[in-house]
Amino acid sequence: MIDVHAHLCFPDFDKDMEEVIARCKEELAGVIVSSARCDEGLKALETCSEHPDFLFPTLGFHPTEGTEYEKVIELIKNNPGKVVGVGEVGLDYHWEKDPRKREAQKEIFLKFIKLAQNLRKPLVIHSWDAERDCYEMVKDSGLVCVFHCFSGDNVLAEEIVKNRDFYISISTQVLFSKNTRKIAKNVPFDQFLLETDAPFLSPNKDTDRRNYPWNIKLSARKIAELKSIKFEEVMEKAKENAVKVFDLKIDRA
Repeated sequence: MIDVHAHLCFPDFDKDMEEVIARCKEELAGVIVSSARCDEGLKALETCSEHPDFLFPTLGFHPTEGTEYEKVIELIKNNPGKVVGVGEVGLDYHWEKDPRKREAQKEIFLKFIKLAQNLRKPLVIHSWDAERDCYEMVKDSGLVCVFHCFSGDNVLAEEIVKNRDFYISISTQVLFSKNTRKIAKNVPFDQFLLETDAPFLSPNKDTDRRNYPWNIKLSARKIAELKSIKFEEVMEKAKENAVKVFDLKIDRA
């Protein structure tokens, strides 16, 4: 039971991060702490170092953060043995409509693709409304790629998983998105992962706007229902896939 994408170092968790981590340890085998800015990445490295064999950092640069990406690249280069992946990085056409700025996003994304290649690390891809362009940029990269919080169409999803080193990460959107449910139902069992994107995408917005890593269990139950298999099978396979993709060393069930 591993949440492969949670922003535990977002300010949303500042007041009770240790309590949240403690509950995660009660319910999960591990959490990959994703980052999308330099300050978040620094905090992720520090936090994960305090919880070895349970929290694992990935360092990246969100495509809407602008062009100050160099510090993140240096941070990754200086900590290759501590990070388990490069990302999240990629393209975002949902928020960015300016064609010139979209091209700038591609140039930055390419730098992180090359960095992941050099370090032989998996690439965690942000692709909101830019799924096709992201896929085209990595399809011949030779990298292990995780399409984080994938919300593209099922046709592209089928194309993505033809590459056995590409994985589709199913978020808690599966609890309220018909499109995500369709993708979750069809994605091969060996190529799916579970994530919350916490604190975002809460499935319980009426009672708590924050999402939490243990909510992957809710997603797993929905996927089990969609695939007509046991909940335990979904959780165990998601964990197995996460360990394989990120080469995790965990010491709990």
